[in-house]
Amino acid sequence: MAIHLYEDSALTQQVSEGDLSNPDDDTYNGTDGEAKDKELFLANEQTTLAAPLASGETSLQLSEPRFADGEVIIIDNEQMRVLSGGGSTTLGVERGYGGTTPAAHTAGASVYSGYDYTGLVVEPVDTAGGDESGWYALALTQAELDTATPGSPLTLGDKPHDVTVSFWRRCTVPAGTPVQNKTDLKLRVTGTENPIL
Repeated sequence: MAIHLYEDSALTQQVSEGDLSNPDDDTYNGTDGEAKDKELFLANEQTTLAAPLASGETSLQLSEPRFADGEVIIIDNEQMRVLSGGGSTTLGVERGYGGTTPAAHTAGASVYSGYDYTGLVVEPVDTAGGDESGWYALALTQAELDTATPGSPLTLGDKPHDVTVSFWRRCTVPAGTPVQNKTDLKLRVTGTENPIL
C-alpha cells in the first residue's frame, strides 16, 4: 500500500516498516510498570514539487524520491501516470491522466500517491514470542484511550488521498516486566486501496 504511519503531523518521521530504522518505540519502567501515549498519523506517500511545472511539461522534479514507474500521482486536481524515473527525483509523466486537465503547478505543491482508501483498520500485532498485543490500546482521541479495549483493532474508516488521519496509541508495560527493547510489537494497517480514476 502507498500509505504510511508517521510520528509527527508534518509527516517527516515515518515509522519504519520492517527495518527498525525508526520504530514506534519509547523507554518504559518495566520494574514499576508504566504507560505512555503517542499520537500517530496515517497518510499517503507524498512529497512536493521541487520546481514549477508548466501545463505542457512532461518531466517534473520532486523534493524527494517517492514514486514508482506506472504509479498514478496527483498534484492539485491533476492526475499523472509515472512513465519513467521511478525511485528518483526526476519523473517522466503522462499528463492529464484519468481525464483530468493538465495545468501549471507551483514549486512546493503537494504530490500525492493516487489512491483513496476504504475500510481502514489499524490493529496491534505481536510478531514473535508471547502475544503482548494487549499492551497497546488504540483510540481516535487521547481521552478515548481511557475506555479503549487493549489489543483491539481501531476502525478508521475511509481516507481520501490528500487527507491525513490521526489516532492515539497507549502502550502499557506491566509492573515486573524485564528490561527489553520491544521490536516484535507492531501496528498493522489494513484496508482497500482504490486507484483514483
